[in-house]
Amino acid sequence: MVKLPLADLHLHTFHSDGTFSPEELVLRALNLKLSCISVTDHDTAAGLPAAQKAAGDRLEILPGIEMTALFRKRELHILGYGIRPEEAALSAFMARMHSYRKERIQAMISRLRAHGVEVSFEEVQKVAGPGTLGRPHLAEAILKKGIVGSLKEAFERYIGDRAPCFVQGATLTVPEAVEILRQAGGVAVLAHPYRLVQDEWIPELVACGIRGIEAVHSEHPGKITKKYQKIAKEQKLLTTGGSDCHGFRKANGPLIGSTSIPLEWVDRLKEAISGKG
Repeated sequence: MVKLPLADLHLHTFHSDGTFSPEELVLRALNLKLSCISVTDHDTAAGLPAAQKAAGDRLEILPGIEMTALFRKRELHILGYGIRPEEAALSAFMARMHSYRKERIQAMISRLRAHGVEVSFEEVQKVAGPGTLGRPHLAEAILKKGIVGSLKEAFERYIGDRAPCFVQGATLTVPEAVEILRQAGGVAVLAHPYRLVQDEWIPELVACGIRGIEAVHSEHPGKITKKYQKIAKEQKLLTTGGSDCHGFRKANGPLIGSTSIPLEWVDRLKEAISGKG
């Protein structure tokens, strides 16, 4: 029986909040015999050159990024595929977010201190290493101090979207994020909608320029995937998918290849990137 070529288009490295290096992701992809992967770090494409170099001609790397954007006062995640990171608008956005993410962590540390939780910026930086700072790094720093028993508890009690020490991460609206991706040659896809998006919002998001929906995701049961495939057909959207692998950051978290999509989905996405789809 011939094995269907597969792809995982939602992966994070230590350049954002994952624990694998780009080279480790590529090696794991090769060992799993994946045909294509996309490194979609938060607000940065810093891991892309290393991934491309490690892959050579053995594995296709679809350039990607994951951006946070505001919609109806809620933070949604937008995956950008086929991007050219050197393009001015995207390059400026990534530089701006590198600074803003530091400011955001410092603001949350101040709020945590007001709630009796002492953690330093240096401790968060140590957790993050070379990565752009994010809440998972802060959660891990809190966990290491024994203040909470899990990363989940850190989010629920302190830094989750509705927790008392949360500081907004988005600096763009959805149309603004879509336009930056368009200028960089990319196609905007709605990430893990089951977690963040109400179904009735999707037509409005399509009107904002969203071209695809992540139907397959590690948090989407089979019936949810089918629902999003139906919505995609109705709204004339591309379907994509991936594991959302963060390495070993999350206990029992999904690893690369644990969720994947057929290569024909990637081909349709590439046609859209090239302007043919």
